[in-house]
Amino acid sequence: MKFQWRLSLSTIAFCLVIAGCAPNTSIQGPELSNEQKAQAELNALINKANSKKEPEASKIRAEAALGLIENFRYAEAFTLINQIDLSIISTDQRFDLGTFYINESINRGSPENALLQIRNIFLLDAETLNNQQKLTLLNSKLSATEMLNRPFEAIQTRIEIGQVQGSTEEIQITHDDIWLALTKIDPTLVAAQLRSGNNSYYEQGWYELYNALSSNKQLDTQYQAFGNWRQLWNQHPANILPPSLLAKLDQQTLNIEKIAVLLPFEGKLSKAATAIKEGILIAHYRQQRPGVQLPQLLFLDSTKINSAGLLAPIIADEQVDLIIGPLNKKFVSDLINSNNIATPILALNYSEDEYREGIYQFGLSVTGEARQVAEKAWQDGKKKVAILTPNTNWGERVRNGFTTEFKSLGGQITSSASFSDSQDFSARVTQLLNTETSTQRYKQLRQSINTRKIEFEEHRRTDIDAIILSALPNDARQLSPILAFNFAGNLPIYSTSHVYAGTPDPVLDQDLNKIRFLGMPWSLKPPSENKIFLSQERDNTNSRLGRLYALGIDAYRIHPYLKQLSAIPGTEISGETGTLSLNQIGQVERKLLWARYKDGTPLLTDE
Repeated sequence: MKFQWRLSLSTIAFCLVIAGCAPNTSIQGPELSNEQKAQAELNALINKANSKKEPEASKIRAEAALGLIENFRYAEAFTLINQIDLSIISTDQRFDLGTFYINESINRGSPENALLQIRNIFLLDAETLNNQQKLTLLNSKLSATEMLNRPFEAIQTRIEIGQVQGSTEEIQITHDDIWLALTKIDPTLVAAQLRSGNNSYYEQGWYELYNALSSNKQLDTQYQAFGNWRQLWNQHPANILPPSLLAKLDQQTLNIEKIAVLLPFEGKLSKAATAIKEGILIAHYRQQRPGVQLPQLLFLDSTKINSAGLLAPIIADEQVDLIIGPLNKKFVSDLINSNNIATPILALNYSEDEYREGIYQFGLSVTGEARQVAEKAWQDGKKKVAILTPNTNWGERVRNGFTTEFKSLGGQITSSASFSDSQDFSARVTQLLNTETSTQRYKQLRQSINTRKIEFEEHRRTDIDAIILSALPNDARQLSPILAFNFAGNLPIYSTSHVYAGTPDPVLDQDLNKIRFLGMPWSLKPPSENKIFLSQERDNTNSRLGRLYALGIDAYRIHPYLKQLSAIPGTEISGETGTLSLNQIGQVERKLLWARYKDGTPLLTDE
């Protein structure tokens, strides 16, 4: 058939050209598709524009460019737009072609071209653009500034977006994004931008807010700083609708009018309970201010009210808003597993691996100290360590806590020993360092070769980078020289807070030189106003019992901020017992200070 079709065409051509005849019927080629017709029309339109002068040429090219976009001829449209004077075409065409050109520029990796086009459109049509069109342009501007790594321009663009958005939900997301973007910038750069004098009212407010809060991570200080900022910037969008994290900061969600303090005021823990109680009272009365309503304190004896079942009706009858205590670990566990009490609880001990929403746990945990010692030793490059702890319950907790944390980091425990009393010290250190083995080998060798002229030098095992020591001061003063005598004098020693009595004693503590140890601000920093005040009434604030005053002070001080500490990651409160934060299961974690003995005196270090 194809051959016959070609033959008939040849015959027709021969008639037309040679004989001059024409067929009786007209002959047409294959009919064009709609797509081909559209392509031809666009090509004709472009050719027409090329034959015209401005402004008609740009108007025709604009029409053609819109057609090219509609037909997915993006590359040709992009090239054609570059030939159009956008200022002389209609507003709608300028927006449609401009947004296409902007997005195409970003996709091609040319964000500068996109920003230039955005500025041109805003310059020409700022008064006629609707909010949705403005949002479209501003979102493209945000993409371009982020591609160019211009953080302040990106923040400024987000601020503009927030001013155009309509719904509260959209504005909240934008404010959260602004705050997140600010937190990723070096605070010194934000402070410099704050002083530049080139900021709008909205930008200046955001920068001042971040500057006020970034200078201190302490939750109570941030709370005060945010309150001060809100008074100065009461009409600022971030005041009307704060970022979510700051909204949590601004909410004193625990409305406390009465606190029940549950402690063992009889029995062997009564002295500890009394010290904690006095710490709570000091913190309570020192917060008295004109016009400030302090919560009422109700003290309960946990040796008599010793179960959740007994406690629940008292809490209900007394309309208690918060419980501080108990001190007994088993009682804490009982409360966690009870459904009788919905009142928030700040327990003063930790229940291992148990938690419940609304119950917070706070105490002077030796396990927490042991973990910090492990982290420090690992950070210092110590990979293999020996552990020496007392043969007591708290000594075992130190050893287990350190071992678990150090192994999780990749460290190795090469040796471990526990001591009971001073008569046991030499034997335990010898066991720890394995120095007895070298002496036994010497004796065996001398017997086997029957001579007394063998030179011998006793030595310790060599697979130890550091020694982890947990001991009370009197024990540590004796153990340190014994360690040195057993050839461990060149090994660094890391210790928990137990090694420091609380009062400097350069004469007795000479043998503790070079020991690195953890300690509470209460013991190592200059005395706070709370401690000074208490020291006027008590002579034991620097004793081991004195740490419980600090616990009581901190328990009272953090109680208004428990939910904020839980809701805002990274926030802290500087306390007497350490820098306090809250983990995911409601446990208060204490970050202690590092100190080192020098000339028998503990000195704070930057470590």
